[in-house]
Amino acid sequence: MSIDRGGIAWSDSAVRTELGAGGPGVSSVRNMTEIEEIRTKYQRGELDHIRRDLENFIMSHREEILAFQLDYNAKNPRRMLNDALAIKFYLLQVRSINPQQEIREQLGEIEKEKWIRGVRSGQAPDANEVAMEWARLYSPGWRSHRVTAIIFIFEQERERFAALLRACPA
Repeated sequence: MSIDRGGIAWSDSAVRTELGAGGPGVSSVRNMTEIEEIRTKYQRGELDHIRRDLENFIMSHREEILAFQLDYNAKNPRRMLNDALAIKFYLLQVRSINPQQEIREQLGEIEKEKWIRGVRSGQAPDANEVAMEWARLYSPGWRSHRVTAIIFIFEQERERFAALLRACPA
């Protein structure tokens, strides 16, 4: 079975090769760990949009992060959070830095899944069914991977991000 996508005829095996045999969101490099995959994308600049979102998030949520830090430190005087840890813990709590963009990316993944199913079945799949199944099967993993990427990016530039927390508001 093949389908024309962007002027290129794709076969079912090409779909599996491009997206990885493990399905949507699974690295096609079999022995690459999640962190290695994120590191490679970071080094190539493929995660710059998340880095920019993280910068914007820290600056626009400065007051909430500082309040989180003060509250935590008041409750835990023996294990006080510095600025970097306060940001990191806050990120782990909220788990999203740009909800609109993240929803758009998830919708893009659902569109890919619809396309794959169309290639495999030779007909257009039920869009609602695909969306519901994708949300049930892949959304938690997608969110977990996104949070891992955000934390990885934060760790690469933690001093710079921590300095943003104390920068004067624009």
